[in-house]
Amino acid sequence: MVKKLRREDGFGFVELLVVIAVIGILAAVAMRSMTSTINDARRIETEREMEMLATAIVGNPSLTADFHRTDFGYVGDIGSFPSSLTALYSNPGYSTWDGPYIPSGFAQDTVSYRLDEWGAAYSYSGGLTISSTGGGSSITKKIADATTDYLSNQFLGIVADDNDSLPGTIKKDSVRVRVTIPNGAGGMSSKNYTPNGSGEFTLDSIPVGTHQLHVIYLPQNDTLERYVTVLPRHVNSSPPVFKFTAGYFSAGGGGSCSGSVLLRPDGVGNFDDLIPSSGAGWQCVDETTADDNTSYVERADNSWADDVYRLPDPASQSCAPISVTVYIRCKREHTQGDCRAVIRTGGNVYTGTTNALTTTWTDYSHSWNTNPATGVAWTWSDINNLQAGVDLRGQNSNFSAFCTQVWVVVTY
Repeated sequence: MVKKLRREDGFGFVELLVVIAVIGILAAVAMRSMTSTINDARRIETEREMEMLATAIVGNPSLTADFHRTDFGYVGDIGSFPSSLTALYSNPGYSTWDGPYIPSGFAQDTVSYRLDEWGAAYSYSGGLTISSTGGGSSITKKIADATTDYLSNQFLGIVADDNDSLPGTIKKDSVRVRVTIPNGAGGMSSKNYTPNGSGEFTLDSIPVGTHQLHVIYLPQNDTLERYVTVLPRHVNSSPPVFKFTAGYFSAGGGGSCSGSVLLRPDGVGNFDDLIPSSGAGWQCVDETTADDNTSYVERADNSWADDVYRLPDPASQSCAPISVTVYIRCKREHTQGDCRAVIRTGGNVYTGTTNALTTTWTDYSHSWNTNPATGVAWTWSDINNLQAGVDLRGQNSNFSAFCTQVWVVVTY
């Protein structure tokens, strides 16, 4: 009897190989698709992180209060771009640093915010772009078109008195506009301006941010304190008016017989003992707007020495002078230095209060309400023969004291 073999249903070896090959192809396709999806997700997250870093550097323009922008990031506090991303998280030793500037959820530790989603470090070295190369191709975030957009702006303003009168050519020099800004190195500095006869002034080379502004009427030391907001590429076509609460500029400055005149050095006086940075000493201190480190006189010794400068004769006035105030703008080079205002009247030199200097340019002054040579009220004859200047002493022959500006205000 012949037995028939019965065929069992199932996969043969060749069929099994085909199935394995198909599964491998599908898995490879799936892996490629998954890898592409993961890379896309990493790219999107990296771009989001780079946007956060850029905002940390220059601020978020959508954050406002009372219709004024309030967030200017690292640049607004320091006055410069950071040298590295680390400065956004850790204070590099600056007194004006007010970080961390990156969101707390973004900076889980001291490293992660500096890495893209592939774990590669972002490329940034103080410029205008942040780059990521962890994904194999470069991703770039542009922070700004130019550093000047954030570091060198202008702000326009107008000074007037309580009667909306403008200073005019006579009293414009009696007004000082001072803005305090971050100096780019972790500290603060002041810039001084004098308005024109129409009361107009322009703050120049100003970084973005909210800055303290003082408008001072020198004869009365009347000071307006305000804050101004400077935006990138700032142009304020409608300048704000800063008004004093007295009629300093109108109808004789608040009375039928009151006012002031401002006198600046116009020649060498009887004493010329300080060293000028160039030219004659009086030419180093006679500018309307202080040029600080550009021109100055100095004393490189711990003993006092002075310069006394000739002054122009003021225009004739019908009312008598009340006081003479000498202003000097000075600083020291190292850890020691002093200054004091000086006048020469009646053939003698008289010095004002001694001021201990700092390493920052600062204005000092001293007033004489009577003529120290006569002990009685000033006369216009006294003023016509008046000389004024500065007395300085430094630390030693290596570290000087400096004066960059001298001016005199006579009130009447």
